Amino acid sequence: MVELGELEKRHEDFATRQVRVVVISNDDRETASATQSDFPHLVVVADVEQSLAKAVAVIHAGAGRNWKDTNAPTTFLVDGTGYVRWIFRPGRFTERLSPDELLAATDATWPAK
Repeated sequence: MVELGELEKRHEDFATRQVRVVVISNDDRETASATQSDFPHLVVVADVEQSLAKAVAVIHAGAGRNWKDTNAPTTFLVDGTGYVRWIFRPGRFTERLSPDELLAATDATWPAK
């Protein structure tokens, strides 16, 4: 959850760009709610049944606890109309984008107004 803390710290940089950071988790609703409390400037969505993860094809089969399927770390930049403008999926499960990398991708995808 270190990466969520880093994103939370930079919430003003995202807000300036009119960007909301949405985190999709396959945790139960109680855990997702606790995460939301810890990171109030992020939007935390509980996807317990992995319906959203399956719909956007980000399931990493057998990579979770007890060899269960889990969500692969994937970043989508989606515009206000729902169009996916950019996707990042790292080669390693432990990799995450830094806030600076995500902000740079945002700036490259949506030029400043």
